[in-house]
Amino acid sequence: MLRKNDGFTMIELLFSLLILMTTSLFVLQLFSIIHTQMRSVDKLHPKEWEVFTMQMKQEVRSSKAQDVMGNKLYLLSGEQLSSLEQYEDKVRRRVDGMGHEVILQNISEFQVNKDGSVIVINITDKAGTTFSRRFHPFFRNDTKLDE
Repeated sequence: MLRKNDGFTMIELLFSLLILMTTSLFVLQLFSIIHTQMRSVDKLHPKEWEVFTMQMKQEVRSSKAQDVMGNKLYLLSGEQLSSLEQYEDKVRRRVDGMGHEVILQNISEFQVNKDGSVIVINITDKAGTTFSRRFHPFFRNDTKLDE
């Protein structure tokens, strides 16, 4: 006698449940990623600021001469003259006038000043948060650097 199957078996039910759970897991991860990216579009991430300050501290301390001209920071290290400046909504670093290394992004204002031998950098991100840091060089040189 042949039996006719009119419903789902337990294996079919478990298989469809597995597909549903896997799909929902990927959809939830996708929403989480989209939410994180939308939230941080205009902000400067605190970790990005930390990395920037550590790199700048090392570069300023190892430079032989420092100068600020036209809201640009110039650092002489060995034979290389590196500059730090705002370019659109980014802060970029250039070596000997060439290159385009993005140091920070989502910046609305970048200000650099020299207070004696101390270099003061003020940055405002697109969300309006202001970050400020003072850098003290090891070598003090009062001569002006040429572009």
